[in-house]
Amino acid sequence: DAYLLGPAAPSESYLHVPRIIEVAHRSGATMIHPGYGFLAENAGFARAVAEAGLTFIGPPPEAMARLGDKSEARRAAAAAGAPVVPGTEGPVSPSEAVPLGAARAATSLAVTAATPTSSAPFAAWGAPRASAK
Repeated sequence: DAYLLGPAAPSESYLHVPRIIEVAHRSGATMIHPGYGFLAENAGFARAVAEAGLTFIGPPPEAMARLGDKSEARRAAAAAGAPVVPGTEGPVSPSEAVPLGAARAATSLAVTAATPTSSAPFAAWGAPRASAK
């Protein structure tokens, strides 16, 4: 069976969480697989599915939230005993990231967004370059 989720606009159809859950109930579905993309990494969607009495096929919302924050993911990896590249313990501002790179002249430096809403939106990690002596 096919069910219309709504108009073509994503915000009114395949990203409209209440409508997705309503259609799942109407169809008799007991599980929701988010596919790949926007809702696949949305902890709020996974929580909403569970709260609606449905099974979310994917990681638990707590894991998505933890791994969606690069600093938290780094801490979780280290706590699990996984090797991590040397770097900052948490987010740093862009003005802090540049001196970190200069101090590591013999290393590569990656400066990435730590979280979409972080007040210090960058995290810096460095690894020795293969040619460093």
